[in-house]
Amino acid sequence: MMFRRFLPAAALMMLPAMAMAADPQAATPATQGTPTTTASLAHTPHDPAPDEVEAHIKALHDELGITKKQEALWTPFAQDMMDNAQRLHDAIEARRDKLPKMNAVENMQSYADLVAERAHDMQTLNTAFAPLYDSFSKKQRKHADTLFVQGDSEHAEKQQERAAAAQGATAAPAAQ
Repeated sequence: MMFRRFLPAAALMMLPAMAMAADPQAATPATQGTPTTTASLAHTPHDPAPDEVEAHIKALHDELGITKKQEALWTPFAQDMMDNAQRLHDAIEARRDKLPKMNAVENMQSYADLVAERAHDMQTLNTAFAPLYDSFSKKQRKHADTLFVQGDSEHAEKQQERAAAAQGATAAPAAQ
């Protein structure tokens, strides 16, 4: 189902701590080749491509069965998802540009600022989603509840896979 593939993108837009992936550019010479249980500490959230965001929004619209009556409530929610994705993209690009010159304290502060911005975006998105959810039929609500739980579970699995892959990537140079 296409929706499940893109649901983690919704979770990213909706939950500030989701979609954390190690930034391979952030590894320092001191940590390269040294296997650790924490992998790289310089994390940056996943930045979905604009076409992924648009596809996700369309899939979510279709999966939730948004009716013509609900379109007026859907539109601000969809616009918030697009705006949040653009803000995230801009923030990630700015962070990546500065990351090589940051010390550990600046890195942590940069990440904290990014997470705080994501939390604020989550609040605005939730504000737009609540009236839409209130307009749902019982069937739509049940389906939405199930989809969001599935998305969280699928995201957790993918996050574990990315962490294992990142761990493998840092351990590989040590084996040479």
